[in-house]
Amino acid sequence: MSRKGILFCMRYPDDQGFVWRTVVRVRDRIAGQLTDYDSHVAFPKLTGRSVHKIQHMQPVELDCYNLNEANKAKLAQFVAANDIAAIVYMSALPTSLDMAFLHSLGVKTINTEQDSFDHRVRDSLPRQLAKFVVRRVLKRQLHDLHIANSTSQGEWLKSYTKIPPERLVIVPNGIDTDHFVPPPDARDDSRVQVICAGQARREKRIELILRCAERVLAQPEFANVSFTYVGDGEMRTQWEKLAKEMGLAKRFRFVGARADLLPFFQSANLMVHAAERESFGLVLAEAMACEVPVVACAAAGPSEIVADGSTGRLVALDDEDGFAEAVEAYLRDPSLRAAHGKAARARVVERYSMERQVRDMAEAIAGALA
Repeated sequence: MSRKGILFCMRYPDDQGFVWRTVVRVRDRIAGQLTDYDSHVAFPKLTGRSVHKIQHMQPVELDCYNLNEANKAKLAQFVAANDIAAIVYMSALPTSLDMAFLHSLGVKTINTEQDSFDHRVRDSLPRQLAKFVVRRVLKRQLHDLHIANSTSQGEWLKSYTKIPPERLVIVPNGIDTDHFVPPPDARDDSRVQVICAGQARREKRIELILRCAERVLAQPEFANVSFTYVGDGEMRTQWEKLAKEMGLAKRFRFVGARADLLPFFQSANLMVHAAERESFGLVLAEAMACEVPVVACAAAGPSEIVADGSTGRLVALDDEDGFAEAVEAYLRDPSLRAAHGKAARARVVERYSMERQVRDMAEAIAGALA
């Protein structure tokens, strides 16, 4: 009897990394645990310049998101040829896919939700009722299983999108706590580095961090402080121009995207994060694993990861003065940074290890296929 297959889907070509590298790595390790199946990973384009090191999945060029007629035909052929039992999407709510076509293939569909959503948005009562009837009563516009990457994400999927609780599990993201470790030598407190990292998208609000840096760097007591932003994307040029206009170019570096953030976290004394929407926040957990305390705006994900007052500070989304004051408090107190940094690593090791995430996701997928 031939072995059935699982197809893990990625939204972007295989030469795009940052968060996606972690997502692929987690999927690869999940595939390594699902040994009763042959696992494949679909990229819309195989470039020959892959940033991923894959051991347990066979890469294939398939666009499973843009389901035009040509891509549907390719996907249907692949599913039949490889006896695919399940397609595991990343960040693909049912409204973004042709679910009737996917169901016609005879496969189960599973979605691991990584996108961030505005939890302040509210629907009208008629729209809420319509969602409830379609998803809770008729069981339509649904994957067979939805995996949320945080508790707040799970609550949002239940309350706003009306995903039935029986089709939802919560598996918080994890990071490699054996890779992201504190520096081998004590940090140099004579030169204080503040780091921010993430994709250069509008909701990350680096302009808020620039205004914070402008306030901090104008004070003589912080003459030993500098800021670094690691990341790239549509907003980077605009933010870099703003930094120059504010006179911050010499002490606020933009270094672009990096394959590995470990050297930046190990040289940093403090991390800042101002995103107004964040479903989890992998870079926060990675920095905390390196014993870096975090000052973050209290979006959904950071509010779960950061323990306010013991591993960092959480500040209301629009409280710029409070954000700057929290940063200044850490910059003035090396002992506070050290204490909260150690507590930060302990929290990540306990709650947010990749080993725990891989185990729980593998069990969830296997359960959906049982």
